[in-house]
Amino acid sequence: MTSLLFDTHKAVKDLQEAGFDEAQAEAVVSTLGTAIVGNVATKQDVNDIRSEIQDIRANAATKQDVSDLRSEIQTPSSDLCSELRAMELRLTLHLGSMIVAGFALIALVKLL
Repeated sequence: MTSLLFDTHKAVKDLQEAGFDEAQAEAVVSTLGTAIVGNVATKQDVNDIRSEIQDIRANAATKQDVSDLRSEIQTPSSDLCSELRAMELRLTLHLGSMIVAGFALIALVKLL
C-alpha cells in the first residue's frame, strides 16, 4: 500500500525557524497531517468510482439505441407509427370540436 509521505519533523523545524514556538509548530503540523490523511482517496474509493462508472455506462442509452428507436418510429409500417397517427387524428378531432363549441358559445352569448 502506498502512503502519503509527510515529514512532520521537518515541518515542525521549518515552522520553528519561521518564528513558531515548539508547541505551536507541533499543533499546526498535527492539524495539517490529519487534514491531508483525511482527504486522500484510497484504492477502494477509486475502485468504487470505477464500478459506478461502469454501471452508468452499462445502463446508458447508446447512440445506436437512439438511432434504432428513431428508425422504428419513422418506419411507416411500425405499430408505434400507426398508434401515433391514430392519436394525432383523435387530438385533431377533439381540438376541432372544442373550437366549434367555443364559437357556438360565443354566438349564443351574443344572441342573449
